[in-house]
Amino acid sequence: MPAWTQFIIVRLGATRVSEPAVKFIFFVLFFLGGLATTAKSEAVLPAYLVGLVLAGVFLRDKTLVNRMRSIAFAIFTPFYFIKAGLYVSLPALWAGLGIIGALLLLKMITKLVGVFPLARMHYMGKREASYTTLLMATGLTFGTISALFGLQNKIIDQRQYTVLVSVVILSAFVPTLIAQKFFQPSVEAMHAWGRLYRKRMRVLSVEDVGDNGDVKND
Repeated sequence: MPAWTQFIIVRLGATRVSEPAVKFIFFVLFFLGGLATTAKSEAVLPAYLVGLVLAGVFLRDKTLVNRMRSIAFAIFTPFYFIKAGLYVSLPALWAGLGIIGALLLLKMITKLVGVFPLARMHYMGKREASYTTLLMATGLTFGTISALFGLQNKIIDQRQYTVLVSVVILSAFVPTLIAQKFFQPSVEAMHAWGRLYRKRMRVLSVEDVGDNGDVKND
């Protein structure tokens, strides 16, 4: 698929008004989504696989990425989350506030245990590691997909779905608000960490190379 997409971009033209590359990618997405629906899975899951497969193409063609992102966020994403939200039961939401709070706390603790030590192992300071951990606490997309799959296949009921989706949504913005308010590092601090990490790991980035191709000295 990466070769086909690159062929379409090069041969048919990436600047045509008809946007052949965008149409090809959406054709593949709809086709795989139809197969997933036929198999009683979630149609959105193949989008992750296509994104992984086309990562190299997207890396080289930023214009294509912006076009795909604009279409996805303007058309598809709102309808998906509206659909997921229609199954939420307000009575079950109020009745399950205690469980929702407990599960949200548990989710954040597990992320703290899993991410914070790794961030510190990669030479981040406590502030930067805390910021990274909180931003990694979200799981909005896959959490919503999993809950919706369970509801539609009668693995869970509406009350359980409401609790799970509420936890997923809260985990998307509560840790982010805390991170932005109390732990957001400065740009200089992140650049300093980047230089330290590259020095310790003995790797280079574009920031370490001068205009003439020579390595910069700190």
